[in-house]
This record gives sequence, C-alpha cells and structure tokens, in this order.
Amino acid sequence: MDNPLLDVEGARERLEAWKARAEQRAADTQAAAEGLQALRVTASDDNGMITVTISHSGDLLDVQAKDRITRQPAEYTARAMLQAYQNAKRQLAEAAAAVVRETVGDDSPTGRALMAGFKTSAQEDR
Repeated sequence: MDNPLLDVEGARERLEAWKARAEQRAADTQAAAEGLQALRVTASDDNGMITVTISHSGDLLDVQAKDRITRQPAEYTARAMLQAYQNAKRQLAEAAAAVVRETVGDDSPTGRALMAGFKTSAQEDR
C-alpha cells in the first residue's frame, strides 16, 4: 500500500507511540510536582546568627538563633533574619531547578512553567 491514509497498522503504531509519550510526560510532570511539594530548605545569614527553614512555597517553618544574638542591636538581628530568609529562597529556587531538570527538563514548556513561580518568588526578595 502506497497510501499512508490506508495504512491502518502504521496509524495504530503511531497512535500507540503518541499515547506512550503522553503517558510518560504525565508521569514526569507528576514526579516533578511531588518533588517540588516535598522541598524544604534550611539556610543561615552570612554570619550564622539566624537559621531558617522554609517550605516549597516559601513559608517560614522554623527559625533558630544563636545565643550570641542577644548581644547585638535589634536592627542587626532583623537584617540577619531577612538575609537568612533571602538565602533560603535562593536555595529553594536552585533546588526546584534541580527537581525540574531531573524530571521534565528545564527547557521544556512544563519545566519553564513550573520554574516561573520559583524564579519570580526568588527575584522579589532582591
């Protein structure tokens, strides 16, 4: 048969291949979503006075401070807290990029869409 429209078996094979690719993309996207949801990041300010832990969405989960923090002015403590949080947000964006790269690929439309929120969130803190 020279007419590809009448090649039923070939059409069936192409449809099966398309279906398999779609199922794989769906599985990869689900793995990416689960990996991103599981992210938690812990980071400190540059002097190690404050350590924070944030969730995948950037929510503050925990704050720890060194005892020596009581010997410094409040404005230094506030700056250390902000710096620790900003460091955590940057690390979160890096960790998210790794999850996306390993699952759906960071150059795929899905990967770019998943990373858009992390990049915007990390850039807001600058």
